[in-house]
Amino acid sequence: MVHLEALLASHTGALSRLKTCRNPACGEAFYDRSRNGTRVWHDMKTCGNALNLRASRARRQHSPEPEPHAAG
Repeated sequence: MVHLEALLASHTGALSRLKTCRNPACGEAFYDRSRNGTRVWHDMKTCGNALNLRASRARRQHSPEPEPHAAG
């Protein structure tokens, strides 16, 4: 029965919306119900927020300080 459902899902495009959370510590499977099908976290509050915050801090740490604008 599972094989039949998988075959049906592959023909309707639903199989591409079955995903695993991008958080390596989580890996939970979820069905992406977003309009454009680009969701990557099973829950933004728990997995997405933490990883986005870490990535943002890492980018800020490695980026050069912006130079102050001269008054003209």
